[in-house]
Amino acid sequence: MKLDVSSLGNAIVDVQFSIEEDFVSTLEKMSIQKGSMTLIEAEEQSNLINLLNKEYGNSKLSCGGAATNSMVAASNFGSKCHFTCKVRDDDLGNFYLEDLEKNKILHSNKTTQSELSTGQSVIMVTPDAERTMCTYLGVSNLLGSNDLNESAIKNSTYLFLEGYLVTSESAFEACLQAAEIAKKSDTKIAISLSAEGIVNAFRNQMNSLIDVGCDILFCNESEACAFSQHKNVDQAEVFLREVSSQNLITLGEKGSLIWDGNRKESINGYEKKEFT
Repeated sequence: MKLDVSSLGNAIVDVQFSIEEDFVSTLEKMSIQKGSMTLIEAEEQSNLINLLNKEYGNSKLSCGGAATNSMVAASNFGSKCHFTCKVRDDDLGNFYLEDLEKNKILHSNKTTQSELSTGQSVIMVTPDAERTMCTYLGVSNLLGSNDLNESAIKNSTYLFLEGYLVTSESAFEACLQAAEIAKKSDTKIAISLSAEGIVNAFRNQMNSLIDVGCDILFCNESEACAFSQHKNVDQAEVFLREVSSQNLITLGEKGSLIWDGNRKESINGYEKKEFT
C-alpha cells in the first residue's frame, strides 16, 4: 500500500487537566515551571495525577507524543499514515493503539511485556491556554531498530522523525536506520527539532541524524536560533537553508517563516475568534 507519511516516535498517552492559575505556585514548589516540558519519574507523576484528580476531577485521555500529534493531524486532513512506537501490554498501551486506529492511523505495533509502563504525559492547561507538561517516557524509551516497519518506510512519500527520539540511544539508532532506508527508497525525510533543550543537549546526535538526509526541517523560533547558534531568526533561517532543502519556522502569534527551496515566505498568524 502506498502511504503519504510513515513515522516513528514516543508513544505517550496525554492525561489532560484544565487548571487554574493559582495552581502554578504549587507546581513551582515542585520545581515545575509554567509552560515547560519536564521529564519525571513514574512515582512523581502518579502523585501529581492524584493531586490533580482531587483538585480538578478526572482527566481527559488521548494518544499523544510529538510525532503522533502530527500523524493525527495529517490523517484528519486525509493523508494515509503509518506510525511505529512502543507500548506496554497495559490499559494505557491498549488505549493508545485503539486511539491510533480511531484516527485511521495504520500501525504494526504490538503491546510488549515490560516492567516499565506505557509512557504518559500530564498536560496542565491554564486559562491563558499555556500548557505545562510532565512526561514519563516509560517503555517508549526502549523503542529500537527491531520495531521498524521497513516496508512502510519504503512505500511512503515522507518519513517524519521527531527530535525527542535522539535522547534515547536505541531510538536514535532506529532513527538513523529509518533515515537510511528512506534515502535508499527515495522517501523524503522530514525532521522536527522538537525542543530547544533537546537541540542544546543532544546537538551531535541531531547533526548526525540530519546529515543522513533532511528534505524538510520543522522548528520554532527558539529551536531555530539554538540549532543555528544565531540570535536573529532571519539569520537562523538562512543557516537552515544549508541544512535542509526546505524549512518551516513557527513564530507563535506572528505566524510562520517558510523557505520552500527557492524563496522565503512569511505567513501571518490569525487572530482567534470567540464563538458563542
